[in-house]
Amino acid sequence: MIAVTVAAVAVLGAAATAASDGGTAPTTVETFAGVARSFDASAGRVAWLNSAWLLSVRSLRSHAETTVRYTNPYQEDAVFSARPPLVLEPVGALLRSIRTAGQFESSDHLILVKTGTTDRIQLARYLHGQDAAGHYITGLAGDTTSFAYSVVNVDEVDTSTRSQYQPTEGGVWTVTGTAGRRLADVTPSIVLALSAGRLALAPVDTRTRMHGTPIPAKTVELRAADSGALLATITLSSTVRAAALTPTTLYLLVGTRVARYDARTGSPLGTFAVPADTAAQLDVANGKLAYRRTRSVDVVDAATGKLVEKVPTAGSPWTVALDGSTLAWSESRRVAPGPPSKKTYVTQIRTLPLG
Repeated sequence: MIAVTVAAVAVLGAAATAASDGGTAPTTVETFAGVARSFDASAGRVAWLNSAWLLSVRSLRSHAETTVRYTNPYQEDAVFSARPPLVLEPVGALLRSIRTAGQFESSDHLILVKTGTTDRIQLARYLHGQDAAGHYITGLAGDTTSFAYSVVNVDEVDTSTRSQYQPTEGGVWTVTGTAGRRLADVTPSIVLALSAGRLALAPVDTRTRMHGTPIPAKTVELRAADSGALLATITLSSTVRAAALTPTTLYLLVGTRVARYDARTGSPLGTFAVPADTAAQLDVANGKLAYRRTRSVDVVDAATGKLVEKVPTAGSPWTVALDGSTLAWSESRRVAPGPPSKKTYVTQIRTLPLG
């Protein structure tokens, strides 16, 4: 099995020399056995969680790297979610650790690692059943100076047939430094994005369901990050799949379209289509929007949706990020059958400068 993994690394490394549609070859920052369970890029750095649940943060300029062991890898619940469990910003990294806490229970831990340190600061811990009742950390976001996260409580509803579940309360916190502050009068929500003092939230569906994990309703709210004051409510035709936010514009991925809204008023600014295989993740910077597909990472003009850069990938891209004029992503390739592990996948962290 080791021989297979080593050979796969060599093959994947050779495939990495393929150029983007713009003619520039991506740079491979790191190649390792296993998967990147999450990934992000910010302020000239990239960060990822590997198969062993080790957090690595590397400078693209100096190549200096910090690693943090923030959990017992045997306790982690290998949950892959459309909402990233890792957010990297200039001030630090915020991550969610989901650990088994009993036969049918999990615990959500919110961990902060400040830039330049390896100290693990636990901001919160919540317990919930496996897709059942309890408190869930439902979303993380950050900007250049702060972070935000959301928590939703789900109660079990007694019925004559079988258990059902209903979200009943929740809250949104902002984190500056190492202190969290709960915003007043915010309905149970999922944090989608944070930028320049504004939050994009998806209120959760409060109807009774057979499963407990919170899901978004067909609305998105813009709120002030300092007070929680409601700035605008946007009604959608379907649930939001992903969001990105700048000081001026909110981008929402709904179905196979990206809808743009004024970040101050919520007024619609237009929409454009994306390919059917677009994954539930967006990032935006410098007037460009990035998303990932089955075998490529695409960058489009954020106002028109016109393709700017298409980067074919040898493996499946699992996460994409825009850091200024740098496109960064992780891509993983299966080399053996079985669940994600060092024996079954090989991963590359890659970057590409955008013109």
